[in-house]
Amino acid sequence: MKFRYSILAAMAALSMTACSDFLEPDSESEFVPEDATSLNELLLGEAYMRNDMKGFNIFLGLLEDDIEASQYQTPNEGFDGNLYLASYTWQPDMFEMMEEAGAGHINLYESYYEVILGANAVIDYLPDVNDTQDNINKVKAQAYALRGFYYLNLVNIFGQPYNSNPEALGVPLKLNSGIEDGYIERKTVAEVYAQVLSDLHTAEEAYLSLPESEQWSDNYRTSLPMVQLILSRTYLYMENWSKAAEYAKKVMDNRKFRLVDLNDIPYFRTDDEGNEVRNYAVYPTYSSSETIWPYGNLEDMFEWTYRGTNNTNSITGQKMHAYFQASQELLDTYVDWDLRLLYYIINIGTANGEEMPMAFAKVNTGTKYSLPQNATGVFGRCLRLSEAYLNYAEAMAMMGKDLDEATMVINTLREKRFDPEDFEEETFATQEELISFIRDERRRELCFEGHRWFDLRRWGMPSFTHKWHSDAETTNVYRLEENDLMYAVPIPDEAMNMNPNLKQNELPGKRTYIVE
Repeated sequence: MKFRYSILAAMAALSMTACSDFLEPDSESEFVPEDATSLNELLLGEAYMRNDMKGFNIFLGLLEDDIEASQYQTPNEGFDGNLYLASYTWQPDMFEMMEEAGAGHINLYESYYEVILGANAVIDYLPDVNDTQDNINKVKAQAYALRGFYYLNLVNIFGQPYNSNPEALGVPLKLNSGIEDGYIERKTVAEVYAQVLSDLHTAEEAYLSLPESEQWSDNYRTSLPMVQLILSRTYLYMENWSKAAEYAKKVMDNRKFRLVDLNDIPYFRTDDEGNEVRNYAVYPTYSSSETIWPYGNLEDMFEWTYRGTNNTNSITGQKMHAYFQASQELLDTYVDWDLRLLYYIINIGTANGEEMPMAFAKVNTGTKYSLPQNATGVFGRCLRLSEAYLNYAEAMAMMGKDLDEATMVINTLREKRFDPEDFEEETFATQEELISFIRDERRRELCFEGHRWFDLRRWGMPSFTHKWHSDAETTNVYRLEENDLMYAVPIPDEAMNMNPNLKQNELPGKRTYIVE
């Protein structure tokens, strides 16, 4: 089946404005993409996780152990705390709870499949376009890179960890833009991972066919090092240590990137009004030498975990305060002289004069440390060089072949995170000590960047607790058990109702609390 695209929709894509009907047949001024330029714009309009698009994250940061409830504050009038409690306490009916609390439409499952549809449409059209092979391969590389990245995220949100049960239910694989003859079923986790690898290697091959100057650019598009980093991550999750190390090393050796030295970041800066304010490390921008690819909407990534001046929840319209902060457990993993405590953990003053360590970090927070509204060019996440170092060190340590090499890489990263007078190289007596330290280092370095929940899943799905202050005198404690069924997020009811062939994850009963 061929899709037809309207000129108006194509213009919308050119202006980076999402158009929900862009992939639908249009009866007026029909336009069929005929060259790579048209497909390139289609990618931008319908397949990229742009900074003006929401729906890919919103509550995922509340699942992990790097976050905890802040001290009790009287809720804003009309605000229903169940909006946050639903995912923060791993409730099996989290989507229903969030909707009843005023969240409206929250469906990560649908959001990912919408951009996958955009990538599929481009892939379907590729054989029919007339253009140079290089131009075609540029588009091909992007489409397959995006689809592989999205499916890796989907299967790690809704499926079991690969290293726990690769034959468990993953997600459906929709690999074309046409209408299916029937409802599609969920593939196994192993089948989804196989598709992720196929897509990423196809993208890699297409990028390698291009001149080196066209394999990466600071233009917010995917690239060869982006693909190589995601391949490293995928193989790491699969515990294919040699391949994880191989692809991480390719990124580390890329001369376009270098580790940021936190000593080079001024402690203060001048804001737009001429005031001297605290400065923090910001990575989702090409001004950072570590940034490989920025992506995602800032509010979508952090809206439920931040507090600024007079902020309003964009979903409910209610005024909001800081319900969450960085967990003490996370903060305790740093030594006091680690510069990341100063440059990664954003502190905001409270009404009683204390500073609260916020549960978001390393993003452009604006001059008043509140997230900018509709900020052009501001992204919420990025792929960056530090992950390659951590992937490589972990893979090498797990293989146990060259522990000195893994130690050297970790020390190379850490040297950029301490004042030279305070830095001391780490040494390890055993493989187990090194692995444990690398895991803690990964937590310190990548906090609030979307890694922790996925890491907890692949590191044995440990048990931990979340505390919630139901009133000024009461603290309710909720426990996520070891190997808990809620380490896989339930498929949203909306998706289940639309596809009778979808099978829901096995779910626990309603999660209850104990009173401290």
